[in-house]
Amino acid sequence: MTPEAARDALADAARTSDRLRARARWASTKLAVTGIGMGLLTLAVGLVRSDLVGFAVFAAWGVLIAATAWWERRRTAHLPGTQQRTSRYWAASFALYAVAIACGVARPEGDAGFWVPAAVVVALPMVVGAVRERRA
Repeated sequence: MTPEAARDALADAARTSDRLRARARWASTKLAVTGIGMGLLTLAVGLVRSDLVGFAVFAAWGVLIAATAWWERRRTAHLPGTQQRTSRYWAASFALYAVAIACGVARPEGDAGFWVPAAVVVALPMVVGAVRERRA
């Protein structure tokens, strides 16, 4: 192999690696979408009083989770350690969701002063995780 061919092969390998790494950043998108969805779900639990709308919100949550799972299965590129890095953000958001629900039971109906900040706090770990995963 000539030196020029070797340089070209190395340049092609670097471009392929960069493309693959860019395609492997799907986890940040999934974290951001589900984090925002969890925040909206928290808002709906606390502020929506209609049973029909509440059912529709939980159905939409199920569709969102199913759609992101389907989308994730179609991603063929994965960064090493993605599951280990993202699982702690999922766990933190679900733990904060449980705390928000448990504390929200004692609140007056539709107390936006509690549920809006609670929704932000619930969504925050996943949104932070999305930013950090984008930089991984």
